Amino acid sequence: MSESTLAVVGSYTQEGGDGLSTYRVTGGSLTSCDSAYEENPSFVDSHPTEDIFLAVNEREDGSAVSYRVDRRDGSLHRLDSTETGGAGPCHVAVGPRGEYAVVSHYDGGSVGLLSVAPDGSLAGPLHVREHEGTGPNTDRQTAPHPHSAWFVTDSLVYVPDLGADRVVVYELDRNAERLDPLPDASFDCPPGSGPRHIAFHPSEPVGYLVNELRPSLSVLDLSEPERPAIDQTHSTLPAAADPTETIAADVHVHPAGTHVTVSNRGHDSLATFAAEQSPLDLVRTDVTETGGTCPRNFAIHPDGTRIYVCHLQSDDITPFTVDPKTGGPDRAETRIKVGAPACLHFM
Repeated sequence: MSESTLAVVGSYTQEGGDGLSTYRVTGGSLTSCDSAYEENPSFVDSHPTEDIFLAVNEREDGSAVSYRVDRRDGSLHRLDSTETGGAGPCHVAVGPRGEYAVVSHYDGGSVGLLSVAPDGSLAGPLHVREHEGTGPNTDRQTAPHPHSAWFVTDSLVYVPDLGADRVVVYELDRNAERLDPLPDASFDCPPGSGPRHIAFHPSEPVGYLVNELRPSLSVLDLSEPERPAIDQTHSTLPAAADPTETIAADVHVHPAGTHVTVSNRGHDSLATFAAEQSPLDLVRTDVTETGGTCPRNFAIHPDGTRIYVCHLQSDDITPFTVDPKTGGPDRAETRIKVGAPACLHFM
């Protein structure tokens, strides 16, 4: 059974959520600890060494907030807030040294750089990079939409842009406190695919890019991080499913590195892929319906025994045990009622 772990949940207040909440996670149970109102905290990421996390407020005047969590009782203590430099921030990534964070503005079409002090103080935006580009999907790709940012090293940052069908690569210049584009490193994705999130293998130079608009998973060869390449792409849906009725959302790698999981909204399922010969060689082994509506986000417990699925539209978090053979969801446990959960992050 999983040991007790603290998790932070962000939920959309415009859809009835509480904002930020902490839970004590033990096996398939989530026990509420504390909550704090923040407007539409759509994504959360934690500091690498401090009991601090950042959340972004997805609204027109985008902002980020920092909190300290007391591990004894899960209580939340607000530390600071800052503007992020764009509209509709949907993702925040804290760098591996903990001194900077990158915020992706879906509505604003830009990424912003923030500084993070060890005490949780925030300053920003230090620098904002505007994106360019469109795609063939006239409903979703008439403008750039950076959907997330990922530190591949302590200075290289990958930004999947759903609107431009492109992963933009930046280098963090600490002296100038800015993000410098690396055009030769940035790469195009299949037209209309809508790249969204990336997960990384725990020990090999391989990444897994989930494409939202054409629900699929692209395998990235990162043997040279400044020359990333798409190695292969797989559908996240069974053959009988209509891909026009589904958009993919989140992706995570099992802590053992043996399996990759992707969530599908519309089909409302988790697709499981196994790394057979190597982490570059994936085979889809299972697609499991989650039983809720709109699995926008999910998290794999650090010990690999359970998957916790956030159903945005059915207002619940559902734990699943992980099948030790397939690496996929096995048995659904008791649903936990949570209003409009957007993300769950283990501290």
